[in-house]
Formats: sequence, C-alpha cells, structure tokens
Amino acid sequence: MEQLYRGVETSLLVLSLALVLGAATLPTFQRHGAMEVTLPMISVAPDDAP
Repeated sequence: MEQLYRGVETSLLVLSLALVLGAATLPTFQRHGAMEVTLPMISVAPDDAP
C-alpha cells in the first residue's frame, strides 16, 4: 500500500513540476497594444476600463 501512495505522490510532484515549467515558458504578449482601439476622436484601451 505504501508503494501505491509513493507512486501517486511522485506522479503528482512530476505533474506539478511540468505545469510550472509549462507556464514559465508561455510567451507573454503586450496587453495594452493588443487590445487598443483608436477612433478619430475616441481612444479606448484596457487600462481605461472602470
């Protein structure tokens, strides 16, 4: 029974490590430039939202 618990614990540790590494390698995008809309008299950006 201890081997089962040890196996589950090891697999969860490996899974969490893989998720952290995957999240760390995701590319980051510029939030401000990607969603900015400019009209002749109006400029709206995500930072302007209430």
